[in-house]
Amino acid sequence: MNKPQRILIVTATWKPAQNPNVYRWATIAEQWRSMGHEVHVLCTRRKGQALHSEVDGVSVHRAGFNSLLDWLYDLTGKEKRRGEAGGMGDTSAGHLWRRMLEKIVDYTWRCFYWPDGRCLWYWPGRRRLKTLHQQHGFDRIYSVGIPFTAHLIALSGKKKEAALLWHMDIEDPFSVSNEGFINNRFLYAGLNRRAEAKALRMADSVSVTVEAARKKYALQFPESADKFSVIPPLFNLKWPDITPAKKHTEAVIQLAYFGAFYHHIRTPDAFLDLLDKLLAKYPTLPIAVHFYGEIGHPFAATFAQYTALKPYLHFHGLVSLEAVAQAMQEVDILVNISNKTTYHLPSKCVDYLMCRKPIINICYQEADAFKAFFQDYPLILHLVFPEDKASEEQIEAIAAFIKSSKGQLVDEILVRQQIEPHLPQAIASAYLSNSTFTIDKP
Repeated sequence: MNKPQRILIVTATWKPAQNPNVYRWATIAEQWRSMGHEVHVLCTRRKGQALHSEVDGVSVHRAGFNSLLDWLYDLTGKEKRRGEAGGMGDTSAGHLWRRMLEKIVDYTWRCFYWPDGRCLWYWPGRRRLKTLHQQHGFDRIYSVGIPFTAHLIALSGKKKEAALLWHMDIEDPFSVSNEGFINNRFLYAGLNRRAEAKALRMADSVSVTVEAARKKYALQFPESADKFSVIPPLFNLKWPDITPAKKHTEAVIQLAYFGAFYHHIRTPDAFLDLLDKLLAKYPTLPIAVHFYGEIGHPFAATFAQYTALKPYLHFHGLVSLEAVAQAMQEVDILVNISNKTTYHLPSKCVDYLMCRKPIINICYQEADAFKAFFQDYPLILHLVFPEDKASEEQIEAIAAFIKSSKGQLVDEILVRQQIEPHLPQAIASAYLSNSTFTIDKP
């Protein structure tokens, strides 16, 4: 594509928020700018951030609030908040006010909102999109969901201007997913499906990150199946120079998990049960287990139940990408706790791949997407938990893996060959060409 394009990305949050969508799309925006395109972002408001600003050369436009809780954050001037470094990331029993507020919201607001908790953004976002398009005359618009509200805002622009090329990027499914909470499905299941069907019909192209998701959508919406492509996870970490003095050189073997937990989709129960039984059987096993990422209060209660594990667990909260890269380079073994679905692939899979470290994968079924992604990786232990309880065989397997893995690395040439489809330039080009990726594993 030789002609410079004017591009608008519609996504719920942007920097300083930190989440997989921000990491992915900020990198893509940077790539597009380097290719000569003009890039704008439409996202939600945040106190302390201007309604229009330049962030790393990208024009960022803010309108509406990300959620009812974010509106309250702005109202009270709260600095430490969800999705930002230093925000809600520990397992303490504090934040009583927030837990009480969430209980109230659970039984009121969350019972009735549609399509999701970002619906407060819809009307301000729709008005801002109309104004921005009049000012800049966009060639392309990319909406990132979930939240599905982002797609509805983009749909409003497509209705007004049929020539505007609209790409739906489905990072997490909407109507076809029943595992995580999106809205009250008892009330809205039919409306969810009709709304997504309409959006898919209106969109010019659609992408998902894993083949299993493409197949699921093709089955549910066959009339739009030919619009789908698989654009896989993106590698955007920059490895720091780690001197031997900074590495964990002591006898303790350092394990680390990077990511959040989600009800009914990704929970720590199986891993904690495994650790509890492992250390009960091998109390002198020299390990420390680190958690990087936000841990919501319901999951904090789960961690608190395992009192014997307290000396072994270390919580770092949500940290910057630079701190993530540093930590991944320093630890001995990476831990993945998979989703309970087959059509979600954690974005950190490519970071784990490039790290070349031994990996322990806690999954819940043989058709696990993370397991398929790493099927040819030589330093990985897959432990499948149909339930959240560890077996004696799994305890012995993880003990042997931990003892034998310290200091091992996968061959760098092998990893660099596998990472090519996941590099920023390849991903950014794929979104512009809307070409179908047939490779969604190394």
